[in-house]
Amino acid sequence: MLLIKNANLDGTGKIVDILIGDDGKYQEIAEHIEGPAGVETIDATGKMACPTFVNTHMHFDKAYTSYEQGRQSFGKKNWISSTEETLEDSIFVMHERIRKYTPEDVAARATRAIRECVMYGTTKLRSNIDISTLDPELNAVKGLLIAKEATKDICDLQLVAFPQEGIICDPGAEKLMERAMDMGCDVVGGMPAAEMLDEHSREHVDICFKMAEKYGALMDMHIDQSKDMFDRSLEYTAWLTMQRGWQGRVTGGHCTSIAYQNQAHAIKVMKMLKKADVNVCANTQTLAIMGIDQEPRTRGVTRIREMVDMGINVVTAQDTICDGFHLYGTGDPLDYGLVGCYCAQYNTPETARIMWEMITSRSARVFDPDAKYGIAVGNDADLNIIEAPNVHDAIRIRASRPYVIRRGKVIASFKREATLL
Repeated sequence: MLLIKNANLDGTGKIVDILIGDDGKYQEIAEHIEGPAGVETIDATGKMACPTFVNTHMHFDKAYTSYEQGRQSFGKKNWISSTEETLEDSIFVMHERIRKYTPEDVAARATRAIRECVMYGTTKLRSNIDISTLDPELNAVKGLLIAKEATKDICDLQLVAFPQEGIICDPGAEKLMERAMDMGCDVVGGMPAAEMLDEHSREHVDICFKMAEKYGALMDMHIDQSKDMFDRSLEYTAWLTMQRGWQGRVTGGHCTSIAYQNQAHAIKVMKMLKKADVNVCANTQTLAIMGIDQEPRTRGVTRIREMVDMGINVVTAQDTICDGFHLYGTGDPLDYGLVGCYCAQYNTPETARIMWEMITSRSARVFDPDAKYGIAVGNDADLNIIEAPNVHDAIRIRASRPYVIRRGKVIASFKREATLL
């Protein structure tokens, strides 16, 4: 049993006490709770108490590969790291590294990244795993399954069977995806933009839907991750979601091509997304690889603000940590939440609250559309004590989290400190 005193509930300014039962669930939330004699007590002293973060788009199989060796091993000269600037080159850079995966190598890097994400207050994570003929033994899946077992006491981890190289243009990938699902992957992924023909992209989406139905799994596909306005798998996915009654169970990652489409068409597609209840995960770190072109530069980020205003469930996530796609990344939701605020031009306390929801409650809907989430009696007691008076200040300073609590137990602490000497 754990009693938290004087907590600022979700940054609203309402000060409450929170009693967590031995079953790891919220037992009582009130202005004042005495609690039983001898109960373990934390005095939050007015700090925020918020649900733990949810990160629904990661690539833990690739984490920290950018620090391992020079680019020379990938066939190019005079490179100083294994991270490239564009999406296309990033995919190429990773090919040779993927061929060299071992379960132990993947598990070690993934476990490190998962633990660091938890340290920042994230207890629900979803990771894509590359499924392709580059890794016919599915060493990446084996490694992530080891990491999932190793971290099961500190987080909930979902694994996505993700065909990075395509399905039609990578013969054998479909069977490997089914093997991955049989081995323990939880979510069916997709990458229709990897296909060479439009009809193959649609066939790719069809295959993913059939597989999700076969396994009774959620779907989370990288959709239209390009600067090509003619990539239009997003609208087909929305239409198929409605046709198959899959509303609320499908997520599109990145969805950047819609930013390059004309306004009339984009509005039509966004209306379809709203009607189909398709989630959109806008990973704003794609600024680093999707918008490299002549001035005036494009951003390579989806239409966050418009989608939110239309009632679409938009979330954001870290995506990658120090791999061939992204030299940076910490796994801290307040880092990528701040970048998201800039990208969406969320510059008021009210819009900062929207970004906060994108890394908490909105992401929880993606992770499990049927689950109960948040600080409420009967829910799992997963919460962070955050050293800030409100959500926009928490994002601004990427505030300390002295207590990270999962199911009523303190599992981590993160403190950001600076001293003027």
